[in-house]
Amino acid sequence: MEAEKDILEYVQSGQLELPPLKFMPIAESIERSDIEPDVMLQTNWQGRTFTFVGEVKRYGSDKSVSQAAEQARYYAERLQVNPLVIVPWLSNEQLMSLEQRSISGVDLCGNGVVVVPGEVLVFRTGQPNKFPTSRLIRRVYEGTSSLVARVFLLRPQYNSVSEILAEITARGGSITLPTVSKALKQLEEDVIIEKSSKRIRILQADKLLDRLKSNYEPPRPRGFVRYKLTTKNNASIGEILLDAAKEVGVRIVLSGESSANFYATLAKEPIDTFYCTETTSLQFEKWNAEMDIFSRFPNVELKKCDSDIVYFDMRNMKGYNVASPIQSYLELATSDKRGQEVAEQIRKKIIQDVKDLQGKSGE
Repeated sequence: MEAEKDILEYVQSGQLELPPLKFMPIAESIERSDIEPDVMLQTNWQGRTFTFVGEVKRYGSDKSVSQAAEQARYYAERLQVNPLVIVPWLSNEQLMSLEQRSISGVDLCGNGVVVVPGEVLVFRTGQPNKFPTSRLIRRVYEGTSSLVARVFLLRPQYNSVSEILAEITARGGSITLPTVSKALKQLEEDVIIEKSSKRIRILQADKLLDRLKSNYEPPRPRGFVRYKLTTKNNASIGEILLDAAKEVGVRIVLSGESSANFYATLAKEPIDTFYCTETTSLQFEKWNAEMDIFSRFPNVELKKCDSDIVYFDMRNMKGYNVASPIQSYLELATSDKRGQEVAEQIRKKIIQDVKDLQGKSGE
C-alpha cells in the first residue's frame, strides 16, 4: 500500500477481516464538527453487531500506531462505539499493547486483536510483513544502521545529527550522514528516541535492547584458526595478540562471548575467541611467545571477520581489546540458556550506565 488512501479503499471495499470476523463499511451520519473519522465499520459475532470507528495510518511504527490508537479512542468515546487501528502490519508487541488498552487493531497481513470488553476477544499474530515499505528504513536495528541505535546506549543525548555521526566514527564505526538521518527517523517513529530543536535523546533503553536483540544477526567469519599460544614473559595472551596485530595493521578484538567475563561474573572459558581482519599474518617471536598449531589444548581461536560491527566501541581492558558490552550482550542473549543468563547481567549494566549518564546530564 503506497498511501493511506490505498488502505482506506481496501477497507471500504469490505476486504478487511480477522477470522472469524469480517468488517463491513457503513455510512454513518456524523453531525458533530469535531468528528472526522477515516471509516466506520461493523462486524457480527454470534448474532450481535459491533460498530467500530477506524483510524488508518500508512506507517506501522510504534509512534504511528500509538497516535492512531489515541485518535480512534477520542472518536470512539464521542460516538459511543469501539476504537480500531488499521495499518499495513502490526507486530506482536504492538498487538499486546493495544489489547492492554482495550483498543482493537487489524492489519492487512492477517494479524490483529479485536477487543470489546466483556463481549469479544480475538487475537491473531505471527503473519509476516507483506509491506516492508511501510517502515521508513527496514534494517535500522541490524547491520551498519544499528550503529545509530547502539550509540544511544553509550551516550544517551546529543545536540545534532552530525554529533551522532562524530560519536559513531570516534568509536570505530563507519556510516554516512544520510543513513544516520534515516535511522533517526525510524527510531523516533518507534518511540525509542525523542528529537527536538535542542537535543536528541534516548527514551527507552529497555525497548532499544529488545529491538537490537530480536534483529541481531551473528557475524559470519571467513575462516578460523586455533592454536596454543604460550608466553615467555609476564605479558597476557591479549597483549601479545594485540601487539602482533598492530605490527601488521590488523584489527583484533575479543568476541562478545569471550568478553563477557569483563562485564559479568562467570568462569573464564579455556579458549579465548577473537575476531580479526587477518588470521595468517600474525607473528609472535618478537614478543617471546610460541604458537603451537598442533596442540590438543588450544587456548586461542581467531575468526577472520571484516564487519565493522564487532569492532565498534571496543575497549582496552587488562591488556585485551574487549568487545563493546552491547556486542557482548547480543551474542550471549542469542546463544544458549547459560549465555542468556549471563546476558541479563550485562543488560542490567548497560541500562544502569544509561541511567547514570542521564543523571549526570540532568535529564
